[in-house]
Amino acid sequence: MRDKAIIRARLTMPSRQRDNKRSSKLTDWRETPVHINKPAQPDPTTDGLVKPFQLTEMPQQNVSINSLPKSQAGLKLEDNSLFNKQRLPNEAQANVISKETTFRHPRTEGLTHPQHSDSMPIIDEENLEDSSFETLKTTTVKMLATRSTQAVIKLATHKIPALITGASRLDKFATVPSSAVQGLANNNTKVSNARVRIVGIIFILVAAFYLPWLFYVLNKQALWLSIPFFSSMCYLTVIVVLSIYNNWTRVVYPLVQYPRGHEPTVAVCIPTYGEPPEMVQTTVESVLSQDWPQQKLLIIIGDDSHRPAMKEVVNTLQRHYPMTRIVYHEPPRKGNPERRGSAKDGNLNSMLAYVAQNHPDIAFIETRDADDVIGSPQFLRYTIGHLNKDKDVAYIQTIKDTLVSKGDPFGNRQSFFYRGVMLSRNAANAVFPCGSGLVWRIKKLEEIGGFPTWNLVEDLYSGYVAMQHGFKNAYLPIVGAVGQTSPEDIPNVYKQLGTWALDTMRIFFWKNPWLVKGLSFKQRMQYTELCLFYLFSLPLSIFLFTPVISLFTGVYPFTTSNLDYMLHFWLYAASIEVLLAIINGSTTFEENWRARQMWFGMTFVFIKSSFLALAYGPNKKPAYKVTRKTQEAGIYLREVFIQTILFLLLLSACIYNLLIHRHSILQNADLGSIFWATLFMGLLAGIIRRSWFGYQIKKK
Repeated sequence: MRDKAIIRARLTMPSRQRDNKRSSKLTDWRETPVHINKPAQPDPTTDGLVKPFQLTEMPQQNVSINSLPKSQAGLKLEDNSLFNKQRLPNEAQANVISKETTFRHPRTEGLTHPQHSDSMPIIDEENLEDSSFETLKTTTVKMLATRSTQAVIKLATHKIPALITGASRLDKFATVPSSAVQGLANNNTKVSNARVRIVGIIFILVAAFYLPWLFYVLNKQALWLSIPFFSSMCYLTVIVVLSIYNNWTRVVYPLVQYPRGHEPTVAVCIPTYGEPPEMVQTTVESVLSQDWPQQKLLIIIGDDSHRPAMKEVVNTLQRHYPMTRIVYHEPPRKGNPERRGSAKDGNLNSMLAYVAQNHPDIAFIETRDADDVIGSPQFLRYTIGHLNKDKDVAYIQTIKDTLVSKGDPFGNRQSFFYRGVMLSRNAANAVFPCGSGLVWRIKKLEEIGGFPTWNLVEDLYSGYVAMQHGFKNAYLPIVGAVGQTSPEDIPNVYKQLGTWALDTMRIFFWKNPWLVKGLSFKQRMQYTELCLFYLFSLPLSIFLFTPVISLFTGVYPFTTSNLDYMLHFWLYAASIEVLLAIINGSTTFEENWRARQMWFGMTFVFIKSSFLALAYGPNKKPAYKVTRKTQEAGIYLREVFIQTILFLLLLSACIYNLLIHRHSILQNADLGSIFWATLFMGLLAGIIRRSWFGYQIKKK
């Protein structure tokens, strides 16, 4: 299925304050391992620039169609790059790279630079098969007899989830699950979603059976506990039903490349505020390295920190890439009446005005965060190709991925969102911009007044306003942006996720999707689910405290027999779990567990954000703080104080209940509440353990 040139890429990364030897990943649709060595050093032959982004063609290799799963064979795609693997040098090849490497691009002359192999992160993707799906020599049955622990892990994490979701071996490397790609076979954009619909209908029937029973058995003697518990359960049911409706249909657009030789000029706007110059340089050179003529790019670096060092880097880049117009732009300073927007929105609006004034012929503008490199070399070719095909589309969003530590401990990749939820939003014309890996049609952007300044962050709200104007949007499952760094210390994670929650809740409270004009019913439903997700933190906190109350006091939100409870509740809970497994079918069991740990751990942060959105009102917003691009490892126990107290309360409640029934544990102990308390402790332990992530005690 691979018919294109195989690529070798190298990215220059800024140094991190943490241990640089820890494992990291560059992950687009292919789970590419990255090994980061020493930080890049300035090269005297390039006027102080660090080594540029490398994109070097290597001999083409083909994969026999017989080696592919049956679900992938015989597909006739407009472009089969969904399965194009970027084969990169293995360790042996990396050791014999020559001292000088020529920078190649399809549309430019070569530039020669000395090779500093020890300063470059090596993207090693020699093996097509992912280890998590490797074919083992022994069967699971044999492993049960010889290596029981490994067999159980294999069954729990791969075999059973694969049966539920129908995952194929290539799903790990595809932009979307194989079932979604099959929708492209005959230009059929709708994805088969039969399993979601069937399980969704089953859940609705089960909920209709469970909720009336729960209301009937509520503890009338403890309404202070039973009413909040029942209300929380109803809230959970509403969110699940909303999710079923919103995921009823998924759409994947066929990928259409813009014809070579007729490319329009695209303005690439890169706002920066304090990011290291070498990080911005890496981003710029990745843009220049994609499959798009350099002379058809206008790259604008909007420097909101007004640094001479950043200006010098831009000037040096312009000298080394004379075919491209690379502009250093200083937006009006904050407080200047000419500035439209106090944060990133003001920077972007200033760059948009520059394009309109100096290059009125440019029709498309890409926004890219200063730390996000290009993911797919065909990013512009696909996005501009789709915008050219459908003239009514205002903007296109693509997958955002990021470099993460081994195992993605903080869930920064958000695979379930970009490789699942966004396909549902695509079906409802409710794709919202994510700030990077995003291309706008300038005419449509100007019609909504440029980048909106009302909300804290411009990306989510700009799409919201565009939808109110009746504009179309689209999502393409290609990797448009890969972050060079991601927040991996608790304060930085709180800041980023808390900002997203605050932004969303400001829309819900003051620009509610059911009150504003212009949105379709499906768009209103999509935004309602997004907002209710953050508000679910309140019911979730009630669920967390209920086992503590019940185990210590013996007071329960409902009164019933164990058998009756099992017949009603466990059927309800099981249907939710199966539904989530199918909806998040493109992600692994481990990814889903980590995402759930982060969800529980962020409960009180989301509650705080919701209250702040109410407190600030519609005409006031807190000052925006840029997400830190360096990691500051430490022991942040104060930040997880509430989660730690709740964990200890759950643990103490379990011990107390077992002690008072130590002579008849099986008969009298509340094993059901102990089970839920143990599960909640496991979920809370995730955020508590991450409070010292990356911290190493120095030995004398």
